[in-house]
Amino acid sequence: MQLQNKIALITGASSGIGKETAKLFAKEGALVILTARHLNKLKIVENEIKNNNGKAESYSMDITNRQQIKNTIKKIIEKHKKIDILVNNAGIVVWGSIEDCTYKDFDDQVKFNLTGSFNTIKEIIPYMVKQKSGSIVNIITSTVKNTKAGRVAYAASKYGQAGLSNAVHEDLKSKGISVVAVYPSKTNTPIHDPYMSKNDPERKTMLKPEQVAEVVLKAALIPAEKDVKELVINP
Repeated sequence: MQLQNKIALITGASSGIGKETAKLFAKEGALVILTARHLNKLKIVENEIKNNNGKAESYSMDITNRQQIKNTIKKIIEKHKKIDILVNNAGIVVWGSIEDCTYKDFDDQVKFNLTGSFNTIKEIIPYMVKQKSGSIVNIITSTVKNTKAGRVAYAASKYGQAGLSNAVHEDLKSKGISVVAVYPSKTNTPIHDPYMSKNDPERKTMLKPEQVAEVVLKAALIPAEKDVKELVINP
């Protein structure tokens, strides 16, 4: 098992890519720390992992709430003494062109997708620096590589997240901490449910979250000295 004795914190772990990453990491021997806003949904994932002989714990954590992040990470460190891996997966999307996008739509997506990632990284870094080891995987989107119309707020927030990941990579690569951005193309997850039927034929052309999870695992295993900044996934 590739993650034996590792402690891995995953945001947005109640569904989609986060859920599949948690299941895969647990299968590879990690104790997975499941975080999201809704504890009841996390408990379902936790029980699924435990029923398959994996190890998991659930914490309600809103990545826009800095005090809650600080308190949650402190609890984890007090209990387990370390965090080896952070997967920044949580994200939201509201499609809209520059003409349609409201100020609220824009602010919410920047706050969640960009600032939320900054918040979790900021709070976890002192412990990883002290450990002189760690891995951070930031799940971005192929929108950053090929932006299409009607995605102004989402694209802006994700470009920002990509820049954040690249800058943190440069800051920490000499301190034994790997920071890798993963760029999946459109993936069949619940993030699309508000505007796309679950039976929509387009979903069959999308990546499966399990495929993305495999690449997230690969990213988490990359040593800092390899100086790998990103991995791109296409169907």
